[in-house]
Amino acid sequence: MTTEQNRRFTRYSALTVAGFAVFRLMVMGRAGLGDSESYYWAWSQRLDLSYFDHPPMVAWLIRLFTDMGGDSSFWTRMPSVLLFIVIGWLFYRLAMDLFNDARVAFLSILTFNLIPMFGIGALQMVPDIPSAVFYLLFILLAWRLLERGGPGWMWYVLGVVMGLGALSKYFAVLLLPCVVMLAAMVPEYRRWFLRPEPYLMGVVALIVFSPVLIWNVQHDFPSFKFHLSTRHTHPGISWDNFGQLVGGQLLYVSPLYLIGLLWAVYAGARKALAVDRRYLLLVSFSAPTLVFFYAVCLWTNDSEPHWPAFGYLSAIVMMASLGLEKWDAARSRAARNYFAAATALASALFVLFYIHLFHPILPIKPKYDIVNELYGWDAVGAEAEELAAAMERDSGRKPFLLAHHWVLCSQANFATGGRLEVACLNGKVDQFDFWDDENKLLGRDAIVVTDLRFEETPDTLYRFDKVIKLREIPFERGGQITRLFTLWEGKNYRGQR
Repeated sequence: MTTEQNRRFTRYSALTVAGFAVFRLMVMGRAGLGDSESYYWAWSQRLDLSYFDHPPMVAWLIRLFTDMGGDSSFWTRMPSVLLFIVIGWLFYRLAMDLFNDARVAFLSILTFNLIPMFGIGALQMVPDIPSAVFYLLFILLAWRLLERGGPGWMWYVLGVVMGLGALSKYFAVLLLPCVVMLAAMVPEYRRWFLRPEPYLMGVVALIVFSPVLIWNVQHDFPSFKFHLSTRHTHPGISWDNFGQLVGGQLLYVSPLYLIGLLWAVYAGARKALAVDRRYLLLVSFSAPTLVFFYAVCLWTNDSEPHWPAFGYLSAIVMMASLGLEKWDAARSRAARNYFAAATALASALFVLFYIHLFHPILPIKPKYDIVNELYGWDAVGAEAEELAAAMERDSGRKPFLLAHHWVLCSQANFATGGRLEVACLNGKVDQFDFWDDENKLLGRDAIVVTDLRFEETPDTLYRFDKVIKLREIPFERGGQITRLFTLWEGKNYRGQR
């Protein structure tokens, strides 16, 4: 690469990051919050050391930005836009540090933003986004420390980064075995095992992570029990799990990118074994993570397709570098055409999703179309507040809002801006269980929310003296009813059935 080429592709990289950022700023306030986002927003209204489902970083960031701009979908998602800009910079710095080739940086940034799991997922503010920042930052700093012979205190910086990653998502704990494996495989790196700094790195990470530990100690370790045990109701390798794993990766990564990334991990491992430390670094933070989560997804029926996401981050850089290497060495049309086809397919999926987001064109049954979760709740919130005011005028007591699933409770909470007390009462544990006191609700009237996905009627879930259907609220997209909410009045709440 000439200096002029590097400058040109550096500009392309910056324009790509800026272009995606501007696009997200334009669209992210035009749709309501997703179910998970509204859940995290509810957390942000009750700041704590940690939460049942995830560590606290996502709630802390949402609260920071909604305090600045208000409780809207735009400001709830603002951290995501800014963090994706940081991720773009980290891809650029990692590619330049390893290969001094801005083409690798440009292709890595472009690929990352077009992979559905990342490019479409960027619309929402979820724990994975800050965790991805710290994951990439850890890889970059580990390279500078181990290969460039950085000062010993950089291990403490790595400890801070690992701790912040774990405050974002528990998956960041995998950084520890990855860096240990990397250091063990290179003779020059092994000298660090005789020094105290790497071990103190773990202590620093635990200190940074301590809010989660303290919260779990206070509540009898519910998060750890949930993630390690109770959520896995029927563990065991099965063909169903295999199908979900393969299908999920094909959908979330896109087929051609998935094949290219797995090829890059394989080809990168061969280069790593040939003592190319650049690829040894990238493989160390890719292959173990992918293998671990593929195995977990095969074993549990409660897996989610995005779990292996962090393993693809360094694989993206490898795919860009190895593809360019083939092109430079042999002017191979195959490498160029494959990448062009993979990018075209991912781009088509990206465009198709965002068209469908605002103008539904995909023939998906409304109950299974995840886009529909972003719509309709503003009308529900307005109706619920109006009904609550009328009920309070009639009885002299303000009712509470009640639902049977954390999705309904979270969305209703955001839709009413926290102005109505929301209770989420069911047989499963979620974050609302750490806030709700059912005894304080006994004897009070309630407005109960149901919809097409969670349509059990209140009389089958709760004990009231009387249940009255107050209002149905349909929501149309593309000329058909895609959501149907129902508001019920429950007289004198007497507990769950």
